[in-house]
Amino acid sequence: MNKYGVIDIGSNSIRLMVSDGVATIYKTLETTQLSQGLQLTGYLNKEAMNRSIQAIEKLYKQAINDGANQVYVFATEAVRSASNKEEFILLLKQKNIDVDIIPSQYEAKIGFYGAYTKGKVCVMDIGGASTELAIGDEKGIYYSKSLPIGIVRIKDQCGENLTEAISYIEKVIQGYGDVPQFEEILAIGGTASSFASIKMKMAKYDTKKVDFYKLTYEDIEKMVKNIHSVPFDERGSIVGLSLKRRDVIVGGGLLLMSIMKYLNKDYLIVRESDNQEGYLMYKLGKIDI
Repeated sequence: MNKYGVIDIGSNSIRLMVSDGVATIYKTLETTQLSQGLQLTGYLNKEAMNRSIQAIEKLYKQAINDGANQVYVFATEAVRSASNKEEFILLLKQKNIDVDIIPSQYEAKIGFYGAYTKGKVCVMDIGGASTELAIGDEKGIYYSKSLPIGIVRIKDQCGENLTEAISYIEKVIQGYGDVPQFEEILAIGGTASSFASIKMKMAKYDTKKVDFYKLTYEDIEKMVKNIHSVPFDERGSIVGLSLKRRDVIVGGGLLLMSIMKYLNKDYLIVRESDNQEGYLMYKLGKIDI
């Protein structure tokens, strides 16, 4: 049986998926906040690069040790938009790791194909530095758009000032323009799954319980208000919230709510299958982007 490793160099986390090409065997991640400071400076800082490179190298070796015949590595907005991206790519190349930088017009598409099940849906992918929307059905994608806004950018730009963050988010997401009608939002990425975990009070994260979990606008609003009221150093007491997300979760919740409002939807469905599955489908020639 062939095995594949897929490493997603995200703006907030570095994620590994090991798959047999049909089903996901497991996923794991390292939170490195690669895009820390990117919103303000336009480049990747050395500490964030070093953290991320160490995580990528570790996960790459893990995939090989777990029997992966091929390991694919791709990067998204943090690397794509950084003025010093070539330095980062070279540092990885020196470790014999090649990186595929996904163009923004394709990022939403691989997320869509990874999460899609049935019907006419909108797949929303909130990342650290960008957020994608893709709308389609079994015939294909009708609309896709990536905007340079995400949970780390919001933290860097606004901290946890709710008024500033909401104003900033609402201004940027106007860039989605006229979005076609659809039935449901499928939300992928760590922000949506974190809110599902918090809502279910999951002391130990359970992928099977999170996948297809329904979150309402009111659910998210309530959790955001509660988290915001808890001092940063005390957020370890919030069951279901990863300590490594405690500084970006409020902005992530505001972004979820703002997009739901923009799309005129009062609930979303959380999906665990995402752009990693979509990227592997692309590499194996199962989809065309």
